[in-house]
Amino acid sequence: MKAWIAQSIGRKLLASFVGIFFVTYLLTAIFVFTSVRNSMTDSERDALKLLANQKVELTSNYLQGITINLRAWSQLDVMNDLISGDVDKRVARTLSSLKSQYALSGEVYAFDAQNKLIASSEAQSINTGLPTIWINKGGEPIFIDKHLHPWGGDQVVALSVGMSASFSPDLRIGTLVITLPWAVIEKLLAGSPQRILLYKDESPLLLFAGNGHDQIGEDEMRALLGHTSEIVVSSVRYVAGYSERYHTLLKDWHVAALKESSVAYEPIRVVAIKLMVLGLLLSIPIVLGIRWLSRRLTEPVESLTRIVSGITSSRDLSGRAEIETRDELGTLAQAFNGMAENLQRNSEEREKFVTELEILNKTLEQRVQERTKELKSANTELTNAIDNLKAAQGQLVQSEKMASLGQLVAGVAHELNNPIGFIYANFPHLEGYANDLIELVDELRLLPMNDTQKAAIEKKIKTIDLDFIKEDILKIVQSGKSGASRIKEIVSSLRSFSRLDEAELKSVALEDGINDTLALLLHHTKNRIEITKDYQLNQPVLCRAGQINQVFMNIIYNAIQAIDGSGSLRIATRREGEFAVIEIEDSGTGIPPNVIDKIFDPFFTTKQVGEGTGLGLSIAYGIVEKHDGRIEVTSEIGKGTKFTVYIRMKPAPDQVSDRGK
Repeated sequence: MKAWIAQSIGRKLLASFVGIFFVTYLLTAIFVFTSVRNSMTDSERDALKLLANQKVELTSNYLQGITINLRAWSQLDVMNDLISGDVDKRVARTLSSLKSQYALSGEVYAFDAQNKLIASSEAQSINTGLPTIWINKGGEPIFIDKHLHPWGGDQVVALSVGMSASFSPDLRIGTLVITLPWAVIEKLLAGSPQRILLYKDESPLLLFAGNGHDQIGEDEMRALLGHTSEIVVSSVRYVAGYSERYHTLLKDWHVAALKESSVAYEPIRVVAIKLMVLGLLLSIPIVLGIRWLSRRLTEPVESLTRIVSGITSSRDLSGRAEIETRDELGTLAQAFNGMAENLQRNSEEREKFVTELEILNKTLEQRVQERTKELKSANTELTNAIDNLKAAQGQLVQSEKMASLGQLVAGVAHELNNPIGFIYANFPHLEGYANDLIELVDELRLLPMNDTQKAAIEKKIKTIDLDFIKEDILKIVQSGKSGASRIKEIVSSLRSFSRLDEAELKSVALEDGINDTLALLLHHTKNRIEITKDYQLNQPVLCRAGQINQVFMNIIYNAIQAIDGSGSLRIATRREGEFAVIEIEDSGTGIPPNVIDKIFDPFFTTKQVGEGTGLGLSIAYGIVEKHDGRIEVTSEIGKGTKFTVYIRMKPAPDQVSDRGK
């Protein structure tokens, strides 16, 4: 009867606890599974949306770069040859060179003002007119959407810009067109494990069907235009993310990134399986524990259990079980007491051994720490010495390079100066001779002659188009004079910038060095950066002009590189007490606060590999220090950076010499 009652109580306890566990765990698992699924679905959509935005941005940036190149090419002086039909093929050679230099995948075509193809980057030009789809009557580049190439039949996109003469902006000379194979756009959109769709919502029209290259139906297209979060394409269900970035150049292009639902929701299925396995694993110890508890309540072993629990929790082996009976339970209690006594004796011996081991370990740790400290100190000294050696070596190499470059620049400028002078000096004579010849022809036409002679002369004049020659020859002379004058200015700036004759201390105008530096960097700033000058110093400064010009070059060139796209550069000079102050302020990206204290360290650079050595500002800092001056810098992310250089107006020669050693 007692055994039956014990079994009944044990079963009831087991059933109650197991039921409570499964109900509680089931509700918890459902809640966790639902939360994980919702979170994972949102995460997948956000990831696909980010991927779609990246594809739009990548394609837009690529086409924008081609547009910038197209605009720059259309303004080249060589394009003026389109007026004369590119007789000497300079335009054709230029287009082929530009295609090779910029690794352009498509072709470049130049049409004259009558829409006739004059030159192209292809080996052989097609004698045809400007296709209607490429016509651009304005002055800004336009983007021509996906279409068949008028002459080749391949799918392409195109960029078109109208061109005007460099000597007369109002004179339209033709149209410049760049074509890109549609495969280039597909390559930009491809390259990811997810499927990418490119479509237009106005038409609507699917431009790129993704990795599968299969088309989609009308219902699927409507779902795509409606930005449905889940879409079925070719009987496959996808999770979709849509681009939100729009670009005026791409018109109404949109990108959708698709990921198969079976792949996207695979982690959710794994979570469900893990929750089931976890429930089963948790149920095993719970069931066993409940059964043990039921036996504990129903069997007369409470006294022995308390002793065992006390020893287990307190780790005190001095406790002993009371032997109240001589039956099997008594024998069990007696055996337990003997085991506890042996364990207590072994524990005391073990604690003694552990104490001795801890003392030895502490002594060893102390010795290791002392030795490690000595090694760290020696390693720190060695590292500092190596860093100092590298910095000195780098500055020496850079100084030698700049000296050699200065000699080379001065030599080239000297060699170019005489022939450029001859060319520049001959143009006025050439212009006078041309005017004299034109006047002579006009006077000859007025001389009395018979009708036959007069008809022959007029026929010859009409054949050579004398009116055009009279107008064009003066334009050619003016264009040559302008080019020769520009080259003369560049040569003069190179000679002035190198200043090999000013290696020693000399009184110079800092504004001249700044102007020479800006002239050498003109091709980096032209039509992109607005330069403002505020010169208030206008006094000579005793310095080494060549070295100070190197400081200006390093700081101004860094400022130009910091400006992404268009921007402004302000340069000001003034005097503060004994110092000449030069401020160079740009509207670039700015310097992060965590690196602004390191910009003057040797070999420190934030540029890409191959774009800088990290020595420019370090050398500039050293040069200013040698002139008993200092450099201060302030910057704000997104707004720009300002360098302020202080140079003593009249430093002591011995101080500059000592600092330079």
